Amino acid sequence: MMIRRLRDALVGLCMLALSLMIIAKLEQDAAIELGGPFQVVDGDTLSSHGQRLRLVGIDAPELGQRCEDGDMASYDCGIEARDGLELLIDRAAWACQGSAQDQYRRTLVRCALQGADLAEAMVRQGLVVAEGDYLSAQAEAQVAKRGLWAGRFERPADWRRARKLDEMEPAGGFMTYVSNQIGAWLNI
Repeated sequence: MMIRRLRDALVGLCMLALSLMIIAKLEQDAAIELGGPFQVVDGDTLSSHGQRLRLVGIDAPELGQRCEDGDMASYDCGIEARDGLELLIDRAAWACQGSAQDQYRRTLVRCALQGADLAEAMVRQGLVVAEGDYLSAQAEAQVAKRGLWAGRFERPADWRRARKLDEMEPAGGFMTYVSNQIGAWLNI
């Protein structure tokens, strides 16, 4: 009789612990919605109130990555992508939504404004390459020879791989460093 009560208590505690873990995971994966103001970090990363946001479905050239335009003149296509994103963000009040995080603890988001998708606009202008999404917008940019497609370039992932770099995450200053260290220490 005593063993049965002990077993029932242990099963009950295990069920309670499992329930708490499920609740914690659901809260962690809950979608967030953010409105501006946004600061542009690079061609596929935004910042809002100290939180890094990575646009889903695109890969932007890295800052410092060189490309060639239609006249074979070299230019920094990473800066071009960043500046293009800045122009799009500054013109309107985009709303971003996401939940999952990448390996750099950036929230993966999709940003929209009146039915328009921010990442798709970047692809359509030829500033970034599509990663599974936005392939029709990329085909349109290729045919029109817009942005990257006007000349020659190395895909950002290949450029990083050739230099044995992981995706580069620009430094966010002292407070970002402190926040990341505290987050790592607390394992959040």
